[in-house]
Amino acid sequence: MVFFSAFIFVASAFMGEVVAPSPDTGIAEPAVLSEKAVIVLLQGMGRGRASLWVLDTRLQSEGYETLNFPYVAHSRSIEEMAEQFHDFLDEKLDNRPYHIIAHSLGTVVVRAAFGKELPPGLGRVVLIAPPNKPTELLRVLKENPVYQWFTGSSGQQVASDEFYEKLPVPSVEFGIIAGDRGHEFTLRGPNDGVITVESTRLPGMSDWIVTPHAHNFLANSRQVAALCLSFLRQGSFDRALTATDLPRSEEETRDSDDGRES
Repeated sequence: MVFFSAFIFVASAFMGEVVAPSPDTGIAEPAVLSEKAVIVLLQGMGRGRASLWVLDTRLQSEGYETLNFPYVAHSRSIEEMAEQFHDFLDEKLDNRPYHIIAHSLGTVVVRAAFGKELPPGLGRVVLIAPPNKPTELLRVLKENPVYQWFTGSSGQQVASDEFYEKLPVPSVEFGIIAGDRGHEFTLRGPNDGVITVESTRLPGMSDWIVTPHAHNFLANSRQVAALCLSFLRQGSFDRALTATDLPRSEEETRDSDDGRES
């Protein structure tokens, strides 16, 4: 059963899951909310830039410049990736205002990056399907050779309660998007196929919303892209965007035959 769970976890990282039919808060005010701010994107574990294609396209169609932070999780710790993220921002931003949107393991890298001061000009942060504590599945898989081989040291860290106890929380306004279209073979309760809905919650979040998508499809959902834009603009998710029948951008319409989930 543990080997099967590890196989499901590894396969889902590449292909997506089997989908079942104000008072003082200590949060800094957004530095800049410019429509033309740069938006920095971080994909999940084992994923490439294409995994954020719909989100990237929608943001660019709204006039934002996007920057994709490339990282390889297999051979590096979370702290090493966070340090590389700092270097990436220092090199690419050139003192421009920016927001951050991250998916899955990318959200953990972002949280770790708040361990030291980020470049000035950061507005808001959106965390998509963030594993904010280990799920039962990760606790079981931690000792599994398949999981260890695929995830490396970062996989051991995200399966550890002690790691999350020390992980910083964003010091700016941040919103969280969860999904609930997973299966219950290895996870109890509503989940996206990799993490439970409940485990995405994080103290200090400005807003939180659950959408009808599986873990990897979240990042390529037109609905989620629209939700991200609403949070960056107003600091909250627009509940009117819960319907999946949203208009496509011109580029999405041209390339709509690629089979991506909406």
